[in-house]
Amino acid sequence: QPPPNPEKPMATPAAPVEKEDDDSNADDTDISPRSSRGGTSRSVTLQTLVQEGVLEPGNGVLSIDYLSHKYLGDLLPNGKILWDNVQFPSPSTWATHIKKKINPSKKSGCGWNSVKYKGKKLDKLKANWFRKNAGVVPTHSPAAVSRCFIDILFIGGYAAVALQNFDEELMAQCNANTLLLDNKMVRERQSMKYAELKHQTTIDPNTLIEFENFNETNPQPFSIVVSSSVLLLIDFHCHLSTSEVVGYLGGQWDPNKRCLFIIQAFPCKCKLCDQDNAMVVEQEISQNMMRRNLTRVGWYHSHPTSQSEPTIRDIDVQHEMQAMVAATHPAIGLICSPFDVRDATRTESVYSAFWVSPPPEVSEGEVWYGMPMRLVYNEMQDHAIQQDLLAEMRMLVDFHKTQPDLIGFGKLWKGTMTYLDKIKLSMTRKLPKDRSGSQLVHFVHELLMNSTTVNTG
Repeated sequence: QPPPNPEKPMATPAAPVEKEDDDSNADDTDISPRSSRGGTSRSVTLQTLVQEGVLEPGNGVLSIDYLSHKYLGDLLPNGKILWDNVQFPSPSTWATHIKKKINPSKKSGCGWNSVKYKGKKLDKLKANWFRKNAGVVPTHSPAAVSRCFIDILFIGGYAAVALQNFDEELMAQCNANTLLLDNKMVRERQSMKYAELKHQTTIDPNTLIEFENFNETNPQPFSIVVSSSVLLLIDFHCHLSTSEVVGYLGGQWDPNKRCLFIIQAFPCKCKLCDQDNAMVVEQEISQNMMRRNLTRVGWYHSHPTSQSEPTIRDIDVQHEMQAMVAATHPAIGLICSPFDVRDATRTESVYSAFWVSPPPEVSEGEVWYGMPMRLVYNEMQDHAIQQDLLAEMRMLVDFHKTQPDLIGFGKLWKGTMTYLDKIKLSMTRKLPKDRSGSQLVHFVHELLMNSTTVNTG
């Protein structure tokens, strides 16, 4: 089915009216760290606020007012929330759990607006901390000291995305399977089954979690159509760096067909930990989407050398995004793995789209973790290459060629095949069938060969 006309924005159904106590976002949207007026490009967690002394752990210091009921939760020293003998990793997971118990039709809970600390909304406490600490990198736990954050701020009521860039050897779990990526040794990372999470009291947020699948009794809640040019640009972007890259997905939601159309990808061209530049990039992407009458319907990022499965952190970020937009449209996450160490001879990147649903049940003493559900999508082949795609590729190369984690395209990847050969082969299946497909391959070849990105040393 063809996508809706991008020149005409699709009408979005009005959100159902639900009378709730102290659960409106209207008063907090502009001052939230998620908004363009928040004055920052960093995300923050409850653990950050505890470490910074903004919040003090204690019994019953957190509360949710919902449909004339008040619920009290304990703030733990590790930043988790304890309620009814269950630990929740974030305000949104707790808010969703509470609201669905009372109102099963409730789709999500925006935790930072819903949860209060000693009577004050967390969103306001969070915004105040950002204002006082503009330009100051927050402290982290000892395990995270060596990690570098890329923080992307969602404007207009989206959640902040925090992706971490790791040194491959630091993030890898030791085992015999290794891969040489651009002269760096990378080891295979092991995944954990979702069912095993309930036995974990503490877990590394960068642990990979295997997908659960929809079935006949639990069908996928909406269909997805992705333009081939979206996958093409994401593939190109993810091949440029040995570190994680990130971007947004622009599209439109058809409520009658319950179909999400992913029409264009918007890469984030920002240096790691460059907070000031992240804000500028974010605003430019928002403006570009508005000019094209597109809505942010998701995000993408790469797992350069590991499988395209989400981490605990990815799951939490995706759930937060879903909570923010649930009243108007769904949102998805997409992971691209260009150099999966488990299949080091594969020339084509692996993609996984996912969505997060609440766990079926949470027993006493267990931590609340959303369930990563694999999404099936249909690819719509574009008839020709658009100039926007070529321009975006040029800008990506101009940005990444100055970065230390750039792939050396003139180096050998496997046998006599270079990294330049690898990226061209990976893009082949997503090319248009007409002459523009072969022209794009030539364009990519010349673009990379004529830039300073090629390093044969």
